[in-house]
Amino acid sequence: MDNKNFHVQYLDVTSQYWSPQSAKFAGGDHLLTALTNGWEIVSYEKRQHWYAGARCVNIYHFTLRRGNEQIQMPVINNPYIERFLGQTDIVTKDTSAKPDSLAS
Repeated sequence: MDNKNFHVQYLDVTSQYWSPQSAKFAGGDHLLTALTNGWEIVSYEKRQHWYAGARCVNIYHFTLRRGNEQIQMPVINNPYIERFLGQTDIVTKDTSAKPDSLAS
């Protein structure tokens, strides 16, 4: 994977530790750290997390693999993640559904 557009010039961006026990969601810096440390994206899907049925946040659930290890990393959407995903050839599986109150 080419890291030239992943802001690696900022030294602290690729040293951000994350585990499911430490935080519910990861950020783009955590994903970049994992990729820099040899993890590969196997797949990901986009889900919307709704608050009170009126406001949502997109969460990307990544499946990462390194050797025989596999982890799930839920990453909160932000402009960096959108740009990163736009540069990959991995197909997004969108499993989002609007709450019943917003469905038309």
